[in-house]
Amino acid sequence: LARLLFRGYHASLGGMPVGKDPLVVRFLHGVLRPPTRPLVPTWDLAVVLEALCRPPFEPIEEIPVRFLTIKTALLLALTSLKRVGDLQALSVAPSHIEFAPGMTKAFMYPRPGYVPKVPTNTPQPVVLQAFCPPPFREPDQQKLNCMCPVRALDAYVHRAALWRKSEQLFVCYGPAKKGYPASKETLSRWIVDAISTAYKSSDLPSPMGVKAHSTRAMAASKALMAGVPIQDICNAAGWSTPHTFVRFYNLDVRATPGSS
Repeated sequence: LARLLFRGYHASLGGMPVGKDPLVVRFLHGVLRPPTRPLVPTWDLAVVLEALCRPPFEPIEEIPVRFLTIKTALLLALTSLKRVGDLQALSVAPSHIEFAPGMTKAFMYPRPGYVPKVPTNTPQPVVLQAFCPPPFREPDQQKLNCMCPVRALDAYVHRAALWRKSEQLFVCYGPAKKGYPASKETLSRWIVDAISTAYKSSDLPSPMGVKAHSTRAMAASKALMAGVPIQDICNAAGWSTPHTFVRFYNLDVRATPGSS
């Protein structure tokens, strides 16, 4: 069928062969090459989180700025369910970031004028909940606190203040653009770098084909498996209906070795 259409054996449509009409091309592309998405994760969240609790990602006060930056970017992507563009829009201006007493929570607002991919009537802040904050009642809690996004964010904000040249939260750390705003492409690269580094530090081969956007599917699927209401997941991720999550993001996270 496609060969006949493109050879022009049918009457023209709008002055061009039927086979070259944009709608026909899109239709045939969908029929002959239907879009696919992975049904199981391409990387194991348990492996990555475990690696964040040890070198080169800890101790957080002493690690090089590269590891602090990519760790913070990954933890914010996982715990907020936000797109890279949403993370890029976050600001350290005094009116756009606030830490609750005792570092139990962090509240972050995007820069003025930012329009997310799925606009909402009332802009909502990104709210991070501290994970196993001190004082530690059990020995394991100190290790688990190494995965805390509030702790990582606080450390990053204070460290980056030494060279920051922009109010954007994430700024470059390389010598060429040090202190200047990180692009969406740079943020995506940092998240993938964090996952790859976590695997390497665990003496495991780096997973293939990892994308920064996969953190949304991974975290949302884990949250659903843990019993979080699907509407709460959709609200955090900015999905208008659960159908978006089910169709494009839901993964069988039970298939990964560290699913428990």
